[in-house]
Amino acid sequence: MKVFSRQNNLLAYGLYLLVFLLPLQTRWMIKLGNINGGYWEYGTMSLYAADILIMAMLLDYFIRKEIRHLESNDLNRKKVMVWLLIGGLELIIFISIFFAVDLGLAVYGYARFLLAIGFFFLVTQVKHDKIRLYYAVIFSGLIQSIFALQQYITQSVYANKWLGMAAQSAGDLGVSVTEVGDERWLRAYGTLPHPNMLGGFLAVALLINILLYLKLFYKLEKSEDDEESKRYRWQILLVLFIFTISFVGLLLTYSRGAWLAFLVGLIFLAPTVVNKYRWVGFFNLAKFFIIITVVGALFAYAQWGQVQSRFGMNNERLEKVSVFERLVYAQDAETLIKNNLFFGVGIGNYGRAVYDRVDEQRSAYYYQPVHNVFLLVIAEIGVFGLGFFTALILYLLRLAYQRRGFGKIAILFAVITIMFFDHWLWSLAFGGYLFWLIMGISLNKEDLTT
Repeated sequence: MKVFSRQNNLLAYGLYLLVFLLPLQTRWMIKLGNINGGYWEYGTMSLYAADILIMAMLLDYFIRKEIRHLESNDLNRKKVMVWLLIGGLELIIFISIFFAVDLGLAVYGYARFLLAIGFFFLVTQVKHDKIRLYYAVIFSGLIQSIFALQQYITQSVYANKWLGMAAQSAGDLGVSVTEVGDERWLRAYGTLPHPNMLGGFLAVALLINILLYLKLFYKLEKSEDDEESKRYRWQILLVLFIFTISFVGLLLTYSRGAWLAFLVGLIFLAPTVVNKYRWVGFFNLAKFFIIITVVGALFAYAQWGQVQSRFGMNNERLEKVSVFERLVYAQDAETLIKNNLFFGVGIGNYGRAVYDRVDEQRSAYYYQPVHNVFLLVIAEIGVFGLGFFTALILYLLRLAYQRRGFGKIAILFAVITIMFFDHWLWSLAFGGYLFWLIMGISLNKEDLTT
């Protein structure tokens, strides 16, 4: 029994490490994607450091037969339903391989999905301390926000192969920037491939930050030990500090979708917390709203030109280009969906299908997925795949509601918001892992607000 306990502790700490390291893009690029003579990220096959850690943890889990924990505790009706939905989604993705334009990309996409499900399995099956897991998320967000601050100050991203970071400079074409007149300002990337991805991650991390604060305050109220109370007070101050820095990091991404996702999460979270804890809940949430208001106001005052440009208030060129590109991508998706409604064009094959079946004259950069996960899912794996995908999300929302897990509901709606405005939660490795991390957190029974 002691050996089993030691193994579980090892897996738990491996899970915390994995969650903390998720935003790092350290990888071996097995095969570079190429389309129309240019580098194409969505056709690149890579082995990430996170992949290796997940495979090692799964191997250790099953070799030591911790499957006993699954058999004794987890075969209940609700979790069986979740796994049936995941199994249906997996089957549809497997079938889509046989309709793929590029078989190699489809097999790679299927393998990536299986790894992501393996991560979901670890989150839901490895016994771990929920608070430590959420600390791993918010500390990871803190590190990313420190990178964001450095990048914004220097107006460049320094290349680092060990962190998976490519060099970026505000003056380079193709780099994500805001424009104010003739000036170009770099949007923060962190260690991720795009500011929207950093923004989405920080939006989730900030919501978890608030929930963790509420949990710590709840424990402080229950504590009767002076030393323990002192420890909780220090943790509460630390969590507030991390929230402040991470909120600055979110602002520096200039990601409108991420800003909206964080706002949606707050809208779902705030009323339920106040209703549950009354004046205590209102008092604690007020701290975060004060930070958001003060930091947001100072940021808007100092960077008003850039904020205006992101909302098209100055009629900026880049925003017109962005809107036009998204419309083109939506039209591409409509074409592919009409012609491949039932089985799609194959997992991971969206860009290749646009090249083969819609327009082969574009530069490599413009073969991007449609900026909507739900449209991307139906285009790649068909209407049945979309059915299983949306049914899984709705079922987890229902479970969270039944369990009064309003913190989980807030995070789920934040993620859903991101999916309506971007594709990376489905199309890229980090996005897939983040999505299934949130799904795993949603399935776990305990809610942080209690």
